[in-house]
Amino acid sequence: MTTEMLRGEGVCMRFGGVHALREVDVALAPGRRLGLIGPNGSGKTTLLNVLSGVYRASAGAIRFGERPIERLGPGARARLGIVRTFQHPQLAASLTIAENVRLGAALGRRVRGSSAAEEAARSEAALERFGCAAYAEGLPDEVPYGVRKMAEVARGAAADPAVLLLDEPAAGLSREERAELIAAIEAYCGDHPQVAVCLVEHDVPLVTALCPELLVLAAGQALASGPAEEVVRDEQVRVAYLGENVQVGSKEEVR
Repeated sequence: MTTEMLRGEGVCMRFGGVHALREVDVALAPGRRLGLIGPNGSGKTTLLNVLSGVYRASAGAIRFGERPIERLGPGARARLGIVRTFQHPQLAASLTIAENVRLGAALGRRVRGSSAAEEAARSEAALERFGCAAYAEGLPDEVPYGVRKMAEVARGAAADPAVLLLDEPAAGLSREERAELIAAIEAYCGDHPQVAVCLVEHDVPLVTALCPELLVLAAGQALASGPAEEVVRDEQVRVAYLGENVQVGSKEEVR
């Protein structure tokens, strides 16, 4: 497992005359769990896209360890261990849930040089941990939406990532499914303490139950960052996004 840090320094992203990101700094050291929150359109998914190589930043630096990776596309970054999931599951329609998860494990095998047996073990573990084992032989359009969402995360986990970027994994899930997701991510992080996780979510109690640190974006800029307990009480954050009654969540409360 790599111990490299993924860093974005002064990251800017422009679409024509629209500034989606303005001078954003982010650092994902091994084992860090960072929650990324903010209003719709604040640049959260754009930042994940820039970090994962889906977009090339208009300005700023992206480094993995000491290596500049601005010019690397998503495939090359994934092979370094920078893995992301999507809000809307990007599963291959013609493959079963198990086969989709195995694609992630196969990426991990290529990156880490692990054996076929280790690849299979990662696949089985991810299917079980994220509640997909009972649907393993179903096609994506044959299984419930919640299973597709879980399979998206399971595929990322099976890739043996150094950095796991999660884009709204709980969106569209029931309360029960959200609780299962929290438990699964918590267990995964416990078993893989060197993996850095960046979680984008609108459910602030869910984010703070999993992530001890937050970065808040507003209009493409970093509004606040730091320990979750402090950030959710920040006056600027409350005015811009949270309102007056948001509290830091616990795993028990969101269950």
